[in-house]
Amino acid sequence: MSPQTTMAHRPSASNNDATGNHRGPTLSANGGISANDDEIPIIDLADPDSTRLTEQLYRACSTWGFFQLINHGISPHLISSFRGAMESFFAMPYDAKANLKRNAKNARGYFDDELTKRKRDWKEALDVGVPGGRDWDLSDFDERNACLDGYNQFPSADECPDFRDIVIRYFGECVELSGQLAALMALALNDGKDAEELFLERMKKDHTSYLRMNYYPPSDADGSTGDSQNMHNNSFSIKAADGRTLGISPHRDAGFLTILLQDDDCHSLQVARFEDDDHIGDDDRWVTVHPVPGSLTINTGDMAMICSNARFRAPLHRVLTDPSKKRYSAPFFYNPGYGESISPFACSEKKKTNAGSKSEDLPSPKYHPCLWGYFRALRFAGDLADLGVEIQTSHFTVGQEESSHIVKQRRFMEVVYFNEPFDVEKYRHILESKD
Repeated sequence: MSPQTTMAHRPSASNNDATGNHRGPTLSANGGISANDDEIPIIDLADPDSTRLTEQLYRACSTWGFFQLINHGISPHLISSFRGAMESFFAMPYDAKANLKRNAKNARGYFDDELTKRKRDWKEALDVGVPGGRDWDLSDFDERNACLDGYNQFPSADECPDFRDIVIRYFGECVELSGQLAALMALALNDGKDAEELFLERMKKDHTSYLRMNYYPPSDADGSTGDSQNMHNNSFSIKAADGRTLGISPHRDAGFLTILLQDDDCHSLQVARFEDDDHIGDDDRWVTVHPVPGSLTINTGDMAMICSNARFRAPLHRVLTDPSKKRYSAPFFYNPGYGESISPFACSEKKKTNAGSKSEDLPSPKYHPCLWGYFRALRFAGDLADLGVEIQTSHFTVGQEESSHIVKQRRFMEVVYFNEPFDVEKYRHILESKD
């Protein structure tokens, strides 16, 4: 029998706390995997019952915004090779990694100084994205592969053998899986709109996805690594209940969906339980994600929430450090094309109907159209420098005082050229927020 999603109920604090001290996913009596009441859902992509599968996806995306995916189709051998390549990269000398450092004119490359919610993360990372010209065979800085996110920066074959080939192969598998999941998510919404199919076709063709490889060094309980560099200012929120430093502050992913590969033996990712307040503190509402071996962790992003007209949830999540263990993870962010204006599917004008059927009233949109290229540019600019605010979907919510971002994205679209790397300083006069 295919494992099915078990939807969670809110537990008492005695059943679960922010340290993750609760029982994880278990094998059921018939050998399948079941999630406990305090665990995010587990979904089997190989489930032959398509109706059940889409129902499970809808429940997962509209409640937790997270689920663990088994039988996802990416080979264990490739995943193992990718893990090894990732560890080899971060084991390189610091100077070699620093030669690949991203900057205000290139969003791709190595970094150890990213800001999340305007606070520095406790990690090292490398970002690799789809080339602007879709040609991985060209050299990294070939102008034909320029795009808003810039140029990829891979280590040389001498520095990190086979790294480029393995990363590109894993990237391609994530693209295929993302397209499959996005189509299922749209099907689960059951809006029956032409807009859904057209959007999915455009995203498959024009996606601007990127893969991030993360390394979180161990951190002592007092927030130190044993050297003189204070990597993280942890004043954004209350420290985790066990005193651990936050590897990444609470945040939501900007794109449509995220495919996360995480360590099986170091459980530091936490999701806020059905809460939308950015300042929820450190009580039982934080739930640790305990990965099922061989699974991938999926979460919905801001653009999926807009497309669903807020039926899907872009979940608030964070990462803790571990006082003794190294942690590696690799989120793949499946993103729309830069010029895509994101709007709710259900509020589009055209709907598939049978001949002679009556037209029906359209639901009211909960969001103003959001230009992905603008949203992405402002998120990246905020990763590098404090612009005063981190852009959120709430800036595009209908029914409140109109945000300046509605006007700014129009100005941005008038001057931006998506086939050249984004320059923070060039667009600062537009992006810097006063609201």
